[in-house]
Amino acid sequence: MSGEKARAERLQRLVEVQGRKRQMEEWRLAELKREETALAASSVEILQSLGDQSLLHGLFLEAKAATLKRNEVRIATNRSAQEVASVKLRDSQSIEKRIGRASDDARVLADRVAEQQALDLALDDYLTSTAASFE
Repeated sequence: MSGEKARAERLQRLVEVQGRKRQMEEWRLAELKREETALAASSVEILQSLGDQSLLHGLFLEAKAATLKRNEVRIATNRSAQEVASVKLRDSQSIEKRIGRASDDARVLADRVAEQQALDLALDDYLTSTAASFE
């Protein structure tokens, strides 16, 4: 196996690995978005339960306020984690694209080398057979 072909295969494996890393970043970002949606829904549910129809309203008010504060802290943490995940995803996508281009270039070079070797072999065979026919 020629060096160009081996390089092209290594780069192709790197493209596959980078694709998996990008998928993991996408999944992480999607999970954070689902978590944010769940936290927002929880906060809305708590706010809606604060109506004045309950006689025991005052007993649970402090607990609900504490829960709302915790949710807001979680939402803020989640948003910062989403920003970090978005940056990682963009970085992963750009790395995957660069490695993909390098892999394509290496594959083209390997194909050219293989074609040149095949042409050289065919020419040698032809010249050998022609020389043998003259003898």
